[in-house]
Order: sequence, then C-alpha cells, then structure tokens
Amino acid sequence: MKKDLHFKIVFLISALALLINVGSYGVIESSDARYAEIGREMVTSGDYLHPNLLDVHHYHKPPLTYQITALGYELFGINPFGARFFLQITILIQLLLVYALAKLLFNNEKTALWASLIYISFHLVLISSRNLTTDAFLNTFALASIYAWVRYRKNASVGWLYVFTISLALGFLTKGPVIFIIPVVFILFFNSTEKSITSLSIHHIFSWLLFLLIAASWFVYLATQNPNFIDYFLGRQTVDRFSKNAFGRTEPFWYFFAYNTLIDIPWTLILAYLIIKQKQLFTAKSIYFALLASCVIPLIFFSISSSKRILYVLPMYGLLAVLIAQLLATLPSKNIRFINYLIIGFSSLVIIAFIVTLGVDVTFHFPKALGIVSILLIPIIVWIYKTKNIDAKSKPIYTSFIISLFLLIGSSSVFSANQLKVNSNKPITDFLIANGLNQRAVMVYNSRKPSIAFGLNKSIISLNDGHPSLARETQFETDNRWKNYLIDVTDETELKYLQSVASKPSVLLLYKRPLPERLTWLLPQYKHKKVMGKWTIYY
Repeated sequence: MKKDLHFKIVFLISALALLINVGSYGVIESSDARYAEIGREMVTSGDYLHPNLLDVHHYHKPPLTYQITALGYELFGINPFGARFFLQITILIQLLLVYALAKLLFNNEKTALWASLIYISFHLVLISSRNLTTDAFLNTFALASIYAWVRYRKNASVGWLYVFTISLALGFLTKGPVIFIIPVVFILFFNSTEKSITSLSIHHIFSWLLFLLIAASWFVYLATQNPNFIDYFLGRQTVDRFSKNAFGRTEPFWYFFAYNTLIDIPWTLILAYLIIKQKQLFTAKSIYFALLASCVIPLIFFSISSSKRILYVLPMYGLLAVLIAQLLATLPSKNIRFINYLIIGFSSLVIIAFIVTLGVDVTFHFPKALGIVSILLIPIIVWIYKTKNIDAKSKPIYTSFIISLFLLIGSSSVFSANQLKVNSNKPITDFLIANGLNQRAVMVYNSRKPSIAFGLNKSIISLNDGHPSLARETQFETDNRWKNYLIDVTDETELKYLQSVASKPSVLLLYKRPLPERLTWLLPQYKHKKVMGKWTIYY
C-alpha cells in the first residue's frame, strides 16, 4: 500500500479535477451533443440495440458508447453530468493502466508514477474527458488489451489472455476494427523484445472464440434483421471512412503531425529532445523502439486515411507517456535544464494569459476566480523548484501536472460562462423550459441540433432545407414515424404536414440564418420573438 501511495494521491486529485465541474455546462455541438442525445433516446425508448439520433436510426458506430452513456442517465438523470460521468471514469481507468503498464515494463515505481503524471498532463487526454465520443472508451480498451498481453507474456497466466481478447472485443463493440491498429502494432514489436515463456494452447483458440462471440454479437443480431447491415457497416462505415470523404472529414496528410504536436506542447517537444539525446537506446529489438514504433506507424496509418479527427490517435498517448517517463529516467541529470525551460515557459504563458483576463476585456467571459488562482500558482511552482524534497527530474513533471489540471478545471468554468459561444445550447433550452414552451412542438430550421432535443428531453422536428447534416440515412427505417421529426420543406406533400404543426402552439428556432422568403408564411403564426446569440426564437 505504501509503495503506491504517491500514485493514489495523484489518482485522487485527478478524479476530483475531472469530476468537479464536468456537468456545469450543457452538451456541446456536435459530437458531444450527438452521443449524449443517442444515449438519451436509448433510455427513453428502452431500445439499447438500435441507436437513434433525432428519431432516425443511426448505425455509424456500434452501441457500447451509447449504452455506457445511457447507464450514466440511469444513475444521475438525463443531464450533462450523467452524460459525461463514465467518460471521467474511463479516463481514470486509463490513468491506472498507464501506471500499471509502466511498472510492468520497467519495474520502477518512480517511472510508473511519472508516466501517470505525464499522461494526465497531455492536453489531448483532457480534451477527450470533455468531449463525449467513442475515442476515450476505445482508448481504455486498447490500453487494457496491451496491458493484458504484456502480463500474459511475462507471467504466462492464461487469465490475462482472456482479458486481452475480451478487451479487444469490447473495443470492437465501441468503434469496430480500428481497435486492432495500435495493440497489434505494439504486440508485433514487443514480442521481439524478449523470448516468450508461453506457447500455443487450447486457450488461444477459446479466447479468440470468446472474442468472436462478444465482438460479433451486435452485428449478427442486426444482420438477422436486415442482411444489408453488414455491407453497410463494412463498406460505408469502415472502408469508405478510410478511403473516401464519406462524412466530410477529410484533412491533409500532415493534419495529425501538425495539430497534435501543437496541442500537446511542451511534451511533444520534450519527447523529440529525449529521443535525440538518447537515440542509442532505440535499437531494433528494444522496448524503446517498440513503444515508439507503436505510435509512429499508427500515426502514419491515420494520416493516410481520408477521415481525420483530432482524437482518432488518442490510443497511442498511453504508450507515449510510458516512453517519455522511461526516457526521462535514463536521461543524464545535466540535460534536465532544457526540459525545465520548456515546462516553465509554457506554464508562464498559461499563468500570464489568465492574469491578463483580470484587466482586459475579451470576447469570452473569464471568471475572475481563474485569474486569481493563476496568481496563486506562482508561489506553488516556485516552491516546487526551490525545495530539496522533490528530485530534479520530478519538478517539471509536477509543474506540468498542476498546470494541466488548472487548465482542465478552468476550461470547464469558461465553457460554463460562455455556453452559447462554445456551441452549448443549454441557455436556449433553459429559456424554453422556464417559459413552459417545452410542452409545444419545437422545430429547428435547416440545422441538426441534438443538443436541443437533449436539453428539452424530448423529440424535436428538424426542417430540412438542404443542409448536409440533415441528409439522414433512412434505409433501415421500418415505418414512416421518422417523417414526423424530419420534414423536407422542399417537398409540397411534407409542407402540408408542416402547416398542420405550425397551426398549433409551437416553437420555431432559427440558427445563424433567417427563413428564406418562400417560408416566411410561418412567421405570422408566432407573436413573440427572442434573439439569443446566433439563435432566434419564435413562439
């Protein structure tokens, strides 16, 4: 217990920082709101196997992320905290896995502690804790599979072989075949670093059969209902995502190299420095080379892929944290000065930026408390570098940890104070609820806004006037009920239904753009108008 005391303190502090104000602002368009709303519709419908988004089937991803989110609603209610609760839990599990993996690979408690501190200091990890998507959950299962495989190879315990395949299966139910990319690359290189004490057995067959049973369960279930589903998922949702701009997410090849490097300064610069200073460690069959290759090869793979989002490469960050921690442990003490310059320089920029908000008017509202707290961080960081109770290599790591958690808590406070500016539409739904308008039919013109449905905890009507986000995939619908919630305003037949809805008490929401002249006949139906940010509310 005493050996892991420092990690337990880090774990507790991280848990408090992750949970303290995670529900203080509404769900944010688009991914955060989309996943939150799909989970909400699961709870309200009682159907946990057929994901729906705004009352249309949404099979873009397997259902595990939505099901976990729905469990959060069962525990805490349908609200932003319930939506993001298990997202924070999965980050904490990742923190534990990074610590355990570093300790297992290098048999050094300090290296493991450093790895956990570095991991929770990565800004992309913190971003993933505030953005409800599949990526954080996939990352957890990828890390769990890697840890289980290393345990199996080192201890020859077949129980860990089953943990390995179960983790991969749960990852498959989270985001499909992409779960294999980083674990498989790591295993190929890691297996060359030491001779295996295990051999093929009947358990290899049984464990992979268990993988197939779990991973294929949802797909087989849906395929029995509609054979076209397998072609849809393997073709459009897997192959097309990689090779085509199927969902408007294409980015240039250098996207991850540029943006991920910038997002995680100073640690990306520190990693480059550590590799240059200790390049002799990266021999072909070294654990250093295995860890680095397990990040570089998947990074190239995702860069080649047409579809790109910043969180796609998140599963490699646990391995990066372990690599940086071990390289730091082997770095000669005389070379620590450059790392201190980077950490202190970045920390100073963050602190100065928040202090400036105390006296300068900016577009965003920054709570004054953040500027005051940033001033109080100065003596804390000075003490860290002055005290002799903390060794030289730990000083920049502790400093980065403090600054990163301050950014985590501070960003949530800023989001809460600027909800409409960060695309959280909770002020809109709060206004509708406060005025009793949530009981009426709520229509949103030419924009897909799941945050409105989530905030109202009810189905809304989307008026499709050609916006790409409303070009829904309806081929798997078994009846026409979805047409009550998605009206094509260019279709004369559907316009008649719109007229019947508007003739009764209703609410019309416009985002950014006014109604076109051919639809202005709707406006006389409403006596009141309110403008809130980019929104116009007619009621």
